[in-house]
Amino acid sequence: MKSLQKLLKNNKDLGHQYIDFMQLFEKKLKSCIINHNSRKNILAQYKQQQYIHQPMPFFESEELIVYGSFENSNIHGCCQEEKGVLNVLLSSDTNTQGCTQWFYFGVKIHNQGKLKIRILNNRRQNTLFKDCNHVYVYDDDKWTVGQTKEMYYYRTNINHPFYHHEDAGIAQLQQNFSLYTLEFTYEFKQTEKIVFFALTRPYPIKKLQRFIDQCPLQRKSVCITTLGLPIWQLKTPKQNGQQIVVILARQHPSETAGSFICQEILRILCKGHACMKKYRFIIYPMLNPDGVFLGNSRCNFNGIDLNRKWDNPKQKTEPEVHYVIKSIQKYTNIAFMLDLHGHSKKFNQFLYGCLHGKSVSEYMKIRQFGKILAQHNEIFQFKRDCSYGVSPDRFGTARVALWKRLNITNSMTIETSIYGQMGRAFSLEDYHSLAQNILHALDVFNEQIDSPELNINREMSKALKYDSGSDSEAEQDLIIPRPNRIKITSRKESSCKHQSVGYGCIKPKIDTPQLIHQHSQFFKDQSFVELQPQPSKLLSINSNKVQLQKIRSRMNSFQSQYIEEQPKLGTMISALQVKQLFK
Repeated sequence: MKSLQKLLKNNKDLGHQYIDFMQLFEKKLKSCIINHNSRKNILAQYKQQQYIHQPMPFFESEELIVYGSFENSNIHGCCQEEKGVLNVLLSSDTNTQGCTQWFYFGVKIHNQGKLKIRILNNRRQNTLFKDCNHVYVYDDDKWTVGQTKEMYYYRTNINHPFYHHEDAGIAQLQQNFSLYTLEFTYEFKQTEKIVFFALTRPYPIKKLQRFIDQCPLQRKSVCITTLGLPIWQLKTPKQNGQQIVVILARQHPSETAGSFICQEILRILCKGHACMKKYRFIIYPMLNPDGVFLGNSRCNFNGIDLNRKWDNPKQKTEPEVHYVIKSIQKYTNIAFMLDLHGHSKKFNQFLYGCLHGKSVSEYMKIRQFGKILAQHNEIFQFKRDCSYGVSPDRFGTARVALWKRLNITNSMTIETSIYGQMGRAFSLEDYHSLAQNILHALDVFNEQIDSPELNINREMSKALKYDSGSDSEAEQDLIIPRPNRIKITSRKESSCKHQSVGYGCIKPKIDTPQLIHQHSQFFKDQSFVELQPQPSKLLSINSNKVQLQKIRSRMNSFQSQYIEEQPKLGTMISALQVKQLFK
């Protein structure tokens, strides 16, 4: 981890650490300019509720000017080493080990023409950019999508020996730190006008504040964040006999779809809706204003993924969750908790719920809300993507923690793709329709169990089998503790013909457990322990071999912990035991 320390630098302006990506790109980007513009003055104005949008230029060439350092923006540095091409580096989430996904910056070009933009340090390996052209562009005073051309997403080649740093530690990070390039081309039809590029349609703090100022619903600030920004709570009028619906949004700054749907829900409730006779709504429209202000992808100022801390939040590092939980606990008879998120690995909309055990009657009751959502909107995918399983590594999420702590049966995460549907992005009208659909489902929801169906057992097994599928690839770069996991894989000896031992291949005819080391990957150290299984009537392994992977937590800690659980050697492994280990 000494090599990692060499990349960490302190921002004296706001007092956080960040990754200096330039050391990884030193030989690739020889003339890169870093964005050192201060946000301290912007933050001071925001604390006084003076919301401004003044992009600051930090890079200029004969061809163009690049702008950053405004609220919600993210650009670490850039360079132009050839005409018509702009190379961009993103800032990591504050106080993390490299979370990069969200981007938002402006470009002004002096002459009409095409510009190729390469964002070189994306950390997400799995992205739907490979399947759609959904970079958002602000031009002609409106946000549009699909205007960029020649889009590609591929592994950045800083791992090539030609670009290796003279420092051996940094060179090792270059070899094993996977970064990806998003490349696209945009044609500028106007000169001397700033055009903005973003991962999704931005929803900054100032947009929420302007909406709240016009909203007639009762509001109050439940806490002040580390940067001094308020977290707002809005409430609909109280009536006798109402149950409570709690709605959360924007735990992850890059998932702006949750904010747009939440705003549309508020807009409808301000005008009045039939479901308000049954429910009183308690809404927290932006749980992570610090992360939004800073242009983070997933974390708050302290580098914490808020949606992993609901089971035991600390006031010092995640005050947002600490105070929101205290606020929610004041209410009784909570019928629903809906946590609105965005998703970058799947299209459409779907939900994750919580189901304990395998009671058919309980499952039929809990699944009803999702089925209603699917009946009235083709965007919502119930059978294909919804899941109700609860795995140990999700105990810290809002849906699971509030389900367990407050006994909220319908505690759910509603995921809306940040890329929309296959072939088209979501419009503002789509967000309004999705908000209407949620309120309609609440209105017609009936706690009475519906009639059994012939395929209910098969459907329930599928819903419980799949992992929650949370969009959590960025967890590899966080520094918070992660629950330990055991992974078991089975490989045939024949698969080793095309693999070297250095990459985890199993040597044949080994009588005792032997560590087989892999090349270390960034922020994790893995080694495999091979176990020789004995013949079993319950499980015929033949030439297959079972491996127990001793994993260090890769995402979260400078002081990783080993998993100590492993079966004793020389014992038979049954199918039931393997199934339990997979859990």
